[in-house]
Amino acid sequence: MSEIRETASTGPFDAATAGSTSTDRRMLGWLGVNLVVFGHVVLFETPLWLTYAYNGLLYAIGIWVAFRSPAVRDVFLLGSVAGVLEVGVDAFLVSTGSLVYPDTLPMLVGSPLYMPISWALVITYFGYLGRRLDERYGPLAATVGPSIAAMVLIGFFEHGAHFAGIWWYEFAPLAMLGTVPAFIVVGEGIMFAALHWLVRLRRPLLGGVAFAAVISVSYVGTYTLFAAIGG
Repeated sequence: MSEIRETASTGPFDAATAGSTSTDRRMLGWLGVNLVVFGHVVLFETPLWLTYAYNGLLYAIGIWVAFRSPAVRDVFLLGSVAGVLEVGVDAFLVSTGSLVYPDTLPMLVGSPLYMPISWALVITYFGYLGRRLDERYGPLAATVGPSIAAMVLIGFFEHGAHFAGIWWYEFAPLAMLGTVPAFIVVGEGIMFAALHWLVRLRRPLLGGVAFAAVISVSYVGTYTLFAAIGG
């Protein structure tokens, strides 16, 4: 009887952790550090240079995780390439008057110098998530899961950044969802639905260039559509 009770008491935990790998735990730890340092920036009045330092720390952790985990390595490289190339569409968003960055930040083509790193991080998180979902549940889950997760997590980052003064939005066609334009949330859902299909190519340089193009099409397309609908 006691053996049955013990099995029943540990069963849910075992089910929740079944199939977990050392790479999964590294990725969760990396994401956890990201959430902690982002929370520090948002909740406390921190200098802007600390944002750069935190992003450098997080990228260094990413290098370590990629070095230790082959399943992350190509996704991390893909994200790094796409992050650098993403600054072009970031400049577009700034040019519309929607996206605003503080004037005191060192910039790269209209984006803060840390922005390519930030994109590399989130692309790696969701690219790896899609890979694991595909292994366990198939390609549909690998498409839908990262899309929904990205809209929630990146939306959280966007909302927090507004209050921290890291970046904010002053104009949005059609609608705002709190402090975040609706077209941004929809665009991020679209782009991260496509990410898994580029990750599974296992050609990170090509995938990074392609995903940067997907980011651009998603943002420009949703902005243009929402502007046409809502003015």
